[in-house]
Amino acid sequence: MKMFIKLNNTKNTRSLSDLINKDGLSIKKHYLIRSDALNKLSEQDKDILKNTFHLKRVIDLRCETETKNSPDVKIEGVKLYLNPILPANRVGVTKKGNDEDDFKDFIEAIYASGVSSSMDFMTKVYREIVTEDFSNAAYERFLKILLEDIGGATLWHCSAGKDRAGFATILVLYLLDFKMEDIIEDYLSTNLFYQNSIQEFIKLYGQEYSNVLEVVFGVCREYIDALFNEINLNYGNLDNYIYQGLHFTKEDQRKLKEIYLEER
Repeated sequence: MKMFIKLNNTKNTRSLSDLINKDGLSIKKHYLIRSDALNKLSEQDKDILKNTFHLKRVIDLRCETETKNSPDVKIEGVKLYLNPILPANRVGVTKKGNDEDDFKDFIEAIYASGVSSSMDFMTKVYREIVTEDFSNAAYERFLKILLEDIGGATLWHCSAGKDRAGFATILVLYLLDFKMEDIIEDYLSTNLFYQNSIQEFIKLYGQEYSNVLEVVFGVCREYIDALFNEINLNYGNLDNYIYQGLHFTKEDQRKLKEIYLEER
């Protein structure tokens, strides 16, 4: 169901072309790619993305602080869009470029926000990204960027490629008429690619932090449930959120399908 793109210096890069929608259509070969950050790409990584996957456009969903501290490696001929989903001061999710500092920030943010657990903290973040004007405007820009056909692959990413980029992927796949169970499976498959990293962090910080680390660096169904519950509470359903909250029309959806879908 998912095509992992093996690069030297990313953990969660994958093409969406192997998915088949409700009408038996698939995404054009490697036209849409989701990923974690591209700030450590090797020359070989750049060559693979540009020449094997025909990358033409990158949409960086990280905040201003992240892009300043750890900018994407430039790839000649690839257009870069900076489109932060969260403001620069969003502690606990936005990154400093140092995993140890990120982890410390996350723990501090839990106490500062007054929530009882790391799971509560993360579900709170998911609810915020569909209710805050800043985030909704960013997701609207993201979808509108995709309406320009550039004749090649578009890659979007955040830091880990799981939360901000994860919801972006949910929106795209939903608009391209994929089954919700397949959309959620793609979202949850992030956990397959981060298991080794989680184990490394457990060794670094200690077994007592294992549950928190799995929450920080993984995804779960509870996040999706919190997100959809918040959408239903504020908009009634996902369609209303997209059409009313993100101002993405039926005609926009038709054009999106025309650009990215093809017969299997």
